[in-house]
Amino acid sequence: MGHCVRRLGIVACLILPGRVGAQLPPVGVPGGTVRLELDGGLETFDRRFLDGEREGFAADLSSPTLGSDRIPALADAETRIGRIIANPGYRLNLGGLTTDAQGEIGTGVLGLSLGLTNHITIFGRIPLVRTRVQTSMQLEPGTADAGLNPGTDDQLPFITQLDASLATLSAKLAAGDYDANPSQKALAQATLADATTLRGDLFGLLADPGSASSVLPTTASAAGTALDSRIAALQTTLSSDLGVTGFTLAPALPPVALTEPELTQLLTSPAGPVAARLTQAPVTFRGDAEIGASLTLIDQWDRGAHRGGFRAAMSGLVRLPTGRRDQSDRPLDIGTGESQADIQVDLVTDLGAGPLGARLNGTYVRQLPSNILTRVASPSQPFVGPDRLATVRRDPGDIVAVGVHPFYRLARTFALTAGLDHWSRGTDQVVYADPASALPGVDASVLAENSKANATVLSVGITYANPGGLRPGGTGLPVDASWSYERVLRAGGGRVPDSHAIRARFRVYFNVW
Repeated sequence: MGHCVRRLGIVACLILPGRVGAQLPPVGVPGGTVRLELDGGLETFDRRFLDGEREGFAADLSSPTLGSDRIPALADAETRIGRIIANPGYRLNLGGLTTDAQGEIGTGVLGLSLGLTNHITIFGRIPLVRTRVQTSMQLEPGTADAGLNPGTDDQLPFITQLDASLATLSAKLAAGDYDANPSQKALAQATLADATTLRGDLFGLLADPGSASSVLPTTASAAGTALDSRIAALQTTLSSDLGVTGFTLAPALPPVALTEPELTQLLTSPAGPVAARLTQAPVTFRGDAEIGASLTLIDQWDRGAHRGGFRAAMSGLVRLPTGRRDQSDRPLDIGTGESQADIQVDLVTDLGAGPLGARLNGTYVRQLPSNILTRVASPSQPFVGPDRLATVRRDPGDIVAVGVHPFYRLARTFALTAGLDHWSRGTDQVVYADPASALPGVDASVLAENSKANATVLSVGITYANPGGLRPGGTGLPVDASWSYERVLRAGGGRVPDSHAIRARFRVYFNVW
């Protein structure tokens, strides 16, 4: 649903709060110590939230009456047919399209932190991301009234006859053949004007290389019957009332409604109106790398024999656009990055007494603007063609996240954890990168539709943290590890995957000076 922006960065937003999740180990690293970090996660979803309501992840691809609601390129054909049959509200119906999809994001992160002092740490992380979307589409003919256009070669004989008849009628008027009968002359003039307009719509609909529709009403459909009746009435007027013969052909309309293989052909043909890629093999690529620093403000945690205490740290990082953005010609594609830099600030506080405690965290992410090349359309219209490809400047909405993560320590180094995180994302701002990139009649801001969103995420897990030799009198290898399960409880605003996620972290410390 695809698209992409159609993914709108929401998947990345969901991951952010987990990065400062309920971990008992300190945010920073003691001076002269290196921390090697290995993180991993797997997130899956086959449903999503939109305006707070759960629906299928592929809801944007589904339609009870597939037409220009999902394939904007059909709008011109619908307008022309509506004029021809005198029904301005006409819409092509290719049948009911039902689509199911499941998304999967696997992430592995390699990180390295260096304690410059006991209070200042610098760090860097590089993720490797694997994304996959499995999609199943089923077309039900139902009330479908359209099929594939037989092609220009089948339409040209009809257009040629129509052109010849109009040329003959025009020549008769110029020669004064109807001057003796004013009413007949008025009919000839009105017929020529009406038929010329009709010819423009028919050629544009049937055979014009620049605008011919890939689908047409079937012969037995109400629209097909009305179209043929309009042509037959013109032929009768020409031959019976105006003496113009030889116009006997009708447009070549499809005999049957579109089939599922033909729909796939329509959507995927490089020469078609959509030129989409529906098959989506797994994508493995680097994600958006991070570099930053943390400052331990206070550390009065687990002093001596006392458990708990108070600890606070803040960190700042820059997220670099090293990943791969979702591809706009692949509906529902999930990228490995967002193609723009972020500046993120986190504040983490631990409070505890005895075995009980909690970690409180807050995050602010300033998502910086960037230029992207994409197909410009509303997220609810996933099947747009390469004619909508343009460079836009996108300024993603900023993210604010807060969380509380209580824990219960079964032992000094081992704890059960839970957590509740809430994040919100502002509205994107999208404009064309420059006047030359602008598409006539298409506002770039449609890419920002439903971009404002929020969600609440529940997590449960376990954590192990042994400071070992990092504490006075301590022994053993300093190490910490954690495992957690996360679930989106609710979401509001735009499209948010209704995801399940499992995350794991392993970190080991080494003294270097």
